[in-house]
Amino acid sequence: LCHTTMSKNTSPYHAAGTLLNTYLQHRNRGLKSIAFDSGDKNVPSSSSYATVAKTIQHLPAINSILNANNKKLSKAIDFDSFKNKGLGYVMIYELLFSKFQKIRGGGLIKRMIVKHEKELRREADEYTSKNPSIGDLSSNFPRYVRVNVMHSKVADAADILQEELTKNSSQDDTIYADAHVPDLLVLPPNASSWLHQESDLVKSGKIILQDKSSCFSALVCASSSDFRGDYIDACSAPGNKTSHLAALLHASFIAADEDEPPKKKKKKKGKASKIQSTVFAFERSSARFDTLKSRMDQLVSSSSVAVEPIHGDFLKIDPSDPKYANVRAIMLDPSCSGSGIVNAPDRSTTQNSDEKNRIQTLANFQTVALKHSMSFPQVERIVYSTCSVHDEENEMVVSNALAEMNNSVTEDGSEWKLVAPHCLRNWPRRGKEGVGGLSKSQADCLIRCDGLDGDETNGFFVSYFERARVSKDATSSQSSEETCNATLEIPLYNGQYKNIETEVPSNQAEEGKRKVAKSKNTAPTTDKAAEISAKKRAKKLAWKRKQALQKEERLKKRKETGNNDKED
Repeated sequence: LCHTTMSKNTSPYHAAGTLLNTYLQHRNRGLKSIAFDSGDKNVPSSSSYATVAKTIQHLPAINSILNANNKKLSKAIDFDSFKNKGLGYVMIYELLFSKFQKIRGGGLIKRMIVKHEKELRREADEYTSKNPSIGDLSSNFPRYVRVNVMHSKVADAADILQEELTKNSSQDDTIYADAHVPDLLVLPPNASSWLHQESDLVKSGKIILQDKSSCFSALVCASSSDFRGDYIDACSAPGNKTSHLAALLHASFIAADEDEPPKKKKKKKGKASKIQSTVFAFERSSARFDTLKSRMDQLVSSSSVAVEPIHGDFLKIDPSDPKYANVRAIMLDPSCSGSGIVNAPDRSTTQNSDEKNRIQTLANFQTVALKHSMSFPQVERIVYSTCSVHDEENEMVVSNALAEMNNSVTEDGSEWKLVAPHCLRNWPRRGKEGVGGLSKSQADCLIRCDGLDGDETNGFFVSYFERARVSKDATSSQSSEETCNATLEIPLYNGQYKNIETEVPSNQAEEGKRKVAKSKNTAPTTDKAAEISAKKRAKKLAWKRKQALQKEERLKKRKETGNNDKED
């Protein structure tokens, strides 16, 4: 039997299956790169991309289910004969792990899978009971919104968002100010249903939908206000961090001007505003550079800060080039595994040989990029960050770059050292002591985020370097707890939206009902029965997970008791 004789019209998962096949053939590349950086005009829809992302997250589970009992189900479905294995994986994910746990559309592959639905569900229940964390892959973080202070005042944006929140939410939800990042607002998780890239505030450039941890790079880079040099953003696209850096500099220059004595203000009056700092934003990919340039045109509008997008490879830039003579800081957020992004497809809970090789290749590139940044003689500060949780891409890169570059330093005061970012002094999670030979004091300078351990943001890593000659008394920017409360009547976020389940807005629920009612082949009662069945399965799985965790706890206590008896 040929299991690929279906056209694009026979299955709503065709595009997702094609994308997943490409990903499986090129595991050394990330899904986002495959989907959006190929230059192909046939960019997948957001729904296809999301479906593939979720399927990839569940691939270890699906493979385990198919291969259990000497590949019993794989043989029954005849999975190995599927030429379009991507489509097969997507359909199995939809049946076993998606919200409604059913496969839409038709086709031969669907019939082969549904024929063994009971056995698949039985194995899925068994797997889930032994791996309780599989249902926790999609953490329900708050919706973070960064106000672009070059286009809007924080209070104005907060007022508009509060109106929209009240209109779209059935609960008495409130907008909060983030406790670490200035100009970052915190909304409930269900705000994502109405606040998206097509929202007026987003399209106007007044707000940016940006996760909290990804704001740390620019925050740390702009946190020192004792100098006004230029900056390099070494890996810029799509430009969220670049625009954030520009916005922070813009705000700091305005604040500094307001603090000046009245006499100096009078002298400046009537004079044309002068660019005080330029951010050189590098991007080597043509497609991503176009995105970067478009984003900067949309987001950056400042009389004191300029952003110059450069289509080129940062690693090929000569550190002695006069163009960058005034650069004093570099923000380096290079390509990484993306393992910290909880909902990202590239996040893997296990590392096979291919994945280990990929991570090591990335770490080698990251080390080269960081050493290149350290080779700029006039640069005094560097921020190196990743959205990875792997030691190889974080502490190991930091340790290797420090050792190699400081061993070659000949001028006193030019060596690099790790410094704890003052602006994140209240952030509790720090780096790992001992990894790469880092001391406790060095590890404490590093910032880590873990979205699967209560941080309410995606996994992230930030390291901040200074030349030894840089003054230790350099003043740093205030935390948002100080700045926001001083100027705005916005309460601080302190976990108010933690562990809140996302509700489906009433308008979306009604739309979904209408779509179901339009279907001639599927009666509403059948869909309702499927939903009830899915809820029962979910309840049963929750009970099994609870039993598994209790059993694990009992075994742990029994083991501890046994050890104590031996000691006695």
